Amino acid sequence: MDWDSNVVTALATGLLAFIGVAQIGILVAQRRQSQLELIEQYRRRWYETRKDWGAIIFLGRDDGDYYQVVDAGTIKKFVVERDDASPYGPTIWALDAARAVFTSLSDIGTRILQGQLHIRDVYPIFGTELLRHSYPLRALLDNGYVEQRASAAHLKVRTEIQDWLVYHDGIRRRCLILIDLLWAEAARLEDLPPLDLQHAADAKARTGKQNKRRLWVECVRLNGIRGLYLASRLARSLRHAEYRRLGSRIGIDKERLQSLDEEWTKRLLNRLLK
Repeated sequence: MDWDSNVVTALATGLLAFIGVAQIGILVAQRRQSQLELIEQYRRRWYETRKDWGAIIFLGRDDGDYYQVVDAGTIKKFVVERDDASPYGPTIWALDAARAVFTSLSDIGTRILQGQLHIRDVYPIFGTELLRHSYPLRALLDNGYVEQRASAAHLKVRTEIQDWLVYHDGIRRRCLILIDLLWAEAARLEDLPPLDLQHAADAKARTGKQNKRRLWVECVRLNGIRGLYLASRLARSLRHAEYRRLGSRIGIDKERLQSLDEEWTKRLLNRLLK
């Protein structure tokens, strides 16, 4: 009788353990499904801001810059609207574009900083397109990042966006953090030309500590004490865009970078000679 009781108890315990594991698996699957739905939502939202994204890059760059993200016809419309902007009032179309683009980037950055999304999941939404235009983005997000060489009309509208970002500093900070994280992921995947990776790594030799400090502060602000673990994990991922430290397996290896540059140059020359 005791033996039967022990068997029943063991079976019941095993069944409960199985149910517990199954429930954990279901919860993990549900959480992942929620993440995928959220990612798809942000993907659609980013696609819908395509024209606004074009306006932001247009205003972040100087007059006549070749590299844009919208067609020539749309650029001409931006030029007309910019030149027609009143010197005595806000430029509504530009501010609307800023709100659409920067709040989207900030929202995604917030989700990552709160641990709700991973940078590896978010990166495909933007690919390398956003990173190839990180210079004009930073021209707006960081007033001291570039020299102001544009026309007076261009600078007037650009300044309005910069002022808007000053008054929405949390959005500005989280956009900068997201750009840093995206760049690190691109470096990890070797998605950018070697020269771009080298220039970024050189820059991060000067700004890396500042970038990590900004991430740490924002992460703790959003999550409290729990943010320490998240900040540690995210700050570690930023090292993918920096030169590899001695004894570390994370970061850009200079020998590997040189090899990539030689291969990239060879492919480019072969392409040009065809």
